[in-house]
Amino acid sequence: PVRLALSRASMHRLVGGRTRTEQRVALGADADGKLKALLHHGYGVKPLHSICDEGFSLTGRSLYASESFDVVQHYVDLELLANSFMRGPGETPGTFAIECAMDELAHALGMDPIELRRRNAATRDPVNGAPHSQNAMMEAYDLGAARIGWDRRRAQPGLRRDGEWLIGMGCATGTFPFTRMPGTSARITIAADGDAHVASAAQDMGMGTATVQRQHAADRLGLPLDRVTVTIGDSSLPFASFAGGSSQTASLAAAISAASGKLAVQLMRLAGNDTPLAGLKPAEVEFADGGLRSVEDPTRQESFASILRRAGRRELSAIGESGTPLEILKFSMHSTSAIFCELRVSGVTGEIRVDRLVGAFDCGRILNAKTATSQFKGGMIMGLGMALTEETLLDERTGRIMSTSLADYHVPVHLDVPDIDVLWTDIPDPRTPLGARGIGEIGTTGVAAAVANAVFNATGKRVRDLPLTLDK
Repeated sequence: PVRLALSRASMHRLVGGRTRTEQRVALGADADGKLKALLHHGYGVKPLHSICDEGFSLTGRSLYASESFDVVQHYVDLELLANSFMRGPGETPGTFAIECAMDELAHALGMDPIELRRRNAATRDPVNGAPHSQNAMMEAYDLGAARIGWDRRRAQPGLRRDGEWLIGMGCATGTFPFTRMPGTSARITIAADGDAHVASAAQDMGMGTATVQRQHAADRLGLPLDRVTVTIGDSSLPFASFAGGSSQTASLAAAISAASGKLAVQLMRLAGNDTPLAGLKPAEVEFADGGLRSVEDPTRQESFASILRRAGRRELSAIGESGTPLEILKFSMHSTSAIFCELRVSGVTGEIRVDRLVGAFDCGRILNAKTATSQFKGGMIMGLGMALTEETLLDERTGRIMSTSLADYHVPVHLDVPDIDVLWTDIPDPRTPLGARGIGEIGTTGVAAAVANAVFNATGKRVRDLPLTLDK
């Protein structure tokens, strides 16, 4: 039950959002564009009771290869509203600084911005040397460049015009780490009729969690989709971690996988000797056609319903848990993206109109094309708001937030949002459950830099302070 309903003003003043950051990036490269030094310094605000430190400096450590790194982040304690999770914490402001600097370096070298990134794409973790679990960032760039028509871009700013409008194109890389939360649990119950039910306390904020895990469970158990149901969002169900850090899908998938393994052991025990599966070990059977069958001899098969009926059981349950994510200790694991923007800037008023956004993503295997497209587009629209409209206005005397309504705090509306194309490499990551990495936050990282770089390409003006307003 809802015990407390916040007004719009109270939401702004009590809930928290993304903290302000001040960042300095310095890049050193040779004449071929190979990075010799990457410096990323800066300050974040750390109010009392903050639950999320805006770790923007993580970005400089993971994106590009360089001979040397100097990455330092400081926090300033201020009596302000506590910082809390906002989509893509750390990497979202971090990519803005790094990717604008990479665009500046490309311009100074007279090099195409994509080519500069290609020459510095890391083949391993740039700092600790760990191998990538899977990385196809430049394949994503190739997809995005072809879709937006990058060959139409003019390297010299201000050359493309349409009347009063200056036309520009920009690109930027996005990144967000893979995370899997240990302890996330799921229960699978097989009913007497052979149908399956999955239950977990995980919550769905609109990402399509129940849909994707229903698909996953049906595929893993060898059942058609209409014979699997999913219940989530109740604290009486097996524990699950929060939906955050783009971690929930992988965490739940690992739990369901573990539960299905336990279920196979229990079913084989129940089946006994009076079964076509007699003599087989759990490792020698697989789920298929609503039951278990021999891997070596598919004719040796028995349905869930038959096993339970013979054992006199009405149902059978098993709980699985997502174990310690050892994969992130051995491999460098990041989702990456290539964001492209085409826009117009009025030479009279400075107004920016975004005409197209293209996002090409390398996030492992895509589990559901419809929900993934929605996630990516939503993240890109949020990045567009960061770039052009969203700004928290503070009374500097009191620290009180002044922009506490949707008339004062501007989010992108329909007329602000252009055509958005979403593409992906769909290359499975061999070290993750289902081959998938998180997609919830990668859509936002990189967007603000792509917009700012497109503004530079249109006007020749660098704006380093967000949002990019007419006066700037």
